[in-house]
Amino acid sequence: MDKADFIAALRVAQDAGCQFVIGVPSLGGSSTAALTPEQAHRLTTDKEGLFAELMGLTVPEYIEWRESQGSVYCSARTKQGKRCRNFIVGATWLEPDEWKAQRAEGGYCSAHGA
Repeated sequence: MDKADFIAALRVAQDAGCQFVIGVPSLGGSSTAALTPEQAHRLTTDKEGLFAELMGLTVPEYIEWRESQGSVYCSARTKQGKRCRNFIVGATWLEPDEWKAQRAEGGYCSAHGA
């Protein structure tokens, strides 16, 4: 079955009242998101890209958000010039939109300031 046939079949099911939902891996488990037929097809070709899109992030942001468990890294540099790998005080377990905003704003861990 090619892409067009797959999407057409899903549209028929959707028109009959079916809904397509997926559990997107997120903090502490998964978040449920509704899918369009086109997004359902993307599960077969670009699952991680689709997950990132559904969470409102780019793929690299989605990977960092998941790996950090929704925490934002400190903006300071170590004596060796590397970015501090501690988390900003109070910036943990954030939802994607909060995480993205805090990440853009920056901040410091308890070792590097307030």
